[in-house]
Amino acid sequence: MTYAVAADFREASRKPWTKSLVLTEGDCSDAELDLLIAQVAGLIELELDDDFDPPNPDNDETIVVEGTIGSRLWVPRRVRSLTSVGTRSLAGVVTAVSSTAYRLHSSLVGGTAMVDGNRKRDWLDSLSSTTWADDGVQLVGKFGWAAPPNDIRRLVALRVYDMVKPTSDPLSTVAQRSTADGSLILGESREIARIVSVYGRRMAVTA
Repeated sequence: MTYAVAADFREASRKPWTKSLVLTEGDCSDAELDLLIAQVAGLIELELDDDFDPPNPDNDETIVVEGTIGSRLWVPRRVRSLTSVGTRSLAGVVTAVSSTAYRLHSSLVGGTAMVDGNRKRDWLDSLSSTTWADDGVQLVGKFGWAAPPNDIRRLVALRVYDMVKPTSDPLSTVAQRSTADGSLILGESREIARIVSVYGRRMAVTA
């Protein structure tokens, strides 16, 4: 699964996420476009603190979350499913936690949509006397999105387009604003700002 490919920007084979964003071979070659797409996608994942493109093959991953006092354990990545949960001792010994002893609160539905349209963080609630005050909690499962949302594909396409086209281009999504002193400020479009606001997790409230 990928965010986009060079062909998505060509007139004959545009996709919904490249609507109005046509780039010709004269603007950028296929090889250059594919490289830009990969670079922009990587930067967006860092900016939004998320994993939109699953690994291939999409096997279980293992992550270790810092332990915490109390019954709630926040997970730094979105969780699609958990195969096992275990607490780790200072010696590194992992003790399995029964699946009936905790409840996963995932921010994703089917790995492709956010719960309630805007939940951005995932957590585990202990349903027993178990707390997470150990040296770490080992989680084995699938993390991140099952496929990039179309909004994120659109965000990648918009930023790639803006890197290829000059800001003076009438189709560029870069917004131009004039200030009282007559200076010109360049900023990203409202569409980009909306997508970043909806999907960004770095400033998400964990409550």
